[in-house]
Amino acid sequence: MKVKYAYFFYVLLFFILALTALNFNYVEGDDASTILHHTLGRDSNLQPVYSPYHSMIDTMLSLVPSQNEGTLRYVSVIASFLSGFFVLFFLAYLLKDKFLKHEEHLTFFLFVLPFIIPDILFNSLLINPANISFALILLAHILFNKYLNSKRYLYLVLSVLLFGFGVSFRWNNGFYLFVLFGIYLLDINNNTKDLSILNQFKKSFLIFPLFIISVIGFIQISGYSIFDIIDVYKYGSSYLEESDYSLLAMAASAIPFITPAFLVLFILGIINCFIDKRFMPLLLLLIALIPYSLLGIYPFYKYLICILIPIVFIQFYGFLSIKRKVFKIIIACTIFLPWIFGLQLQSNSAWGPGFEIKIKNSNSGDLHSFNPDKSTKIEDVKIVFGSGMALPTPEGPRPLYGFGGVFLKDWSQFIESNSNEREKAVKYALENKCNILQDVDHAYIFTKLSEKNLQMQIPYSSTDKLYMRRKFTSKKDTVFVDVFNNKTELFNLETMAKYRQEGNCIIIYSSYSNIITKLKGVYLTKFEQQGAYWGILKK
Repeated sequence: MKVKYAYFFYVLLFFILALTALNFNYVEGDDASTILHHTLGRDSNLQPVYSPYHSMIDTMLSLVPSQNEGTLRYVSVIASFLSGFFVLFFLAYLLKDKFLKHEEHLTFFLFVLPFIIPDILFNSLLINPANISFALILLAHILFNKYLNSKRYLYLVLSVLLFGFGVSFRWNNGFYLFVLFGIYLLDINNNTKDLSILNQFKKSFLIFPLFIISVIGFIQISGYSIFDIIDVYKYGSSYLEESDYSLLAMAASAIPFITPAFLVLFILGIINCFIDKRFMPLLLLLIALIPYSLLGIYPFYKYLICILIPIVFIQFYGFLSIKRKVFKIIIACTIFLPWIFGLQLQSNSAWGPGFEIKIKNSNSGDLHSFNPDKSTKIEDVKIVFGSGMALPTPEGPRPLYGFGGVFLKDWSQFIESNSNEREKAVKYALENKCNILQDVDHAYIFTKLSEKNLQMQIPYSSTDKLYMRRKFTSKKDTVFVDVFNNKTELFNLETMAKYRQEGNCIIIYSSYSNIITKLKGVYLTKFEQQGAYWGILKK
């Protein structure tokens, strides 16, 4: 099959898999924070933007005629979803541009690439400025290659502009400039055989400052400046250093990015490059990793997205190195079996055993530790035909393999059930005149109240140093949403006794299921757990 026909199947594959999973509810709290800023009139006193490093998505959403919560949410999800298609399409184009002489092998590789790296699809199912950013940057890469081939400056100008525009949607994707620099310096596509690496390096000082200027310019257009870039970098470095990381969460994040096929093909590719003395792809990867040597490497797809091209190049060389039929069958198994079969775990966690969250029995545990590494116990492991266990990650839930069942059924149901919990919590609070107490300052409940046309006109207020309060009102309803300054106060009996004087009943909503189960363990019959994320605390 010719590569151009493979494009058709590439598109078909994406829409069949991703459309079955697409759900227009929030997947993670960052999504809700992004939308809430607009729903509340883009007033930073009421709700600041999620982060300056998503500046252009904020600017683009401000152009949506209706700032209604539902409209903004649908527009954002659709934009992220469509950008996932373009990421796949532009990846295919860059691979075709590089490996067209291997057309027969490339056709199959393009078809299975989403199976090898399923996070390409998962990251299209939430409000994801990183996806929009990466699609634009890959298009800038394609135009940069056209410039190198033709020497037409129009392609260079368009590439520079698209790169700056793309990075303004997620600033750390500016790291992709190292990939473009490596492509240019190493002459990966054999465009400038007449120049030595030294001459290429000298000439790069005339070209690559243009990309940096473009990035700064588009960030400025989006309402921020170079000083915000510096502040975000300092904050990000400090955050990464001070955060209490969960190794389980990091491993869960890596599972769909580093599948068995991903690892096997990557290792085979490295071996093949050394055997054939093909060092350019390896050098390109090393150049792409330069910024990560300063910030550290964390196995999150959105964080490592800028090294995806050199990795896929190396993997394709690994794919080419497989000659014997028996090894091709083994590789096919490593590609498709994780999509068919999943691992389900019986544990004391609320997550699982399948792609689900269960209401588990109370467990007080360590009331000052919320890291699952210190409390999760695995009791049983089994291989099933279908979805693997749901695992919490910073980018939403991920399955322990069994990706096919998740895309075809479980993902949409999982996200819908979480939204239904928020719906029930808010409905109960409105009907029974309850305060809502949150563990942390996330926007899940706020956006659900906005969805029901309740508005907030004043910023947080505080009656004492214990908690911060928001007041949402409509013509017929009023609800207070409170957040303790320290979430461990949720388990302080004296503090809670004082707080419970505020109203007849209190809805406690958490973004972490283990907090709800700990509450049940502390307050026993006074706390009625209603779902994985909320419950009712009585006087």
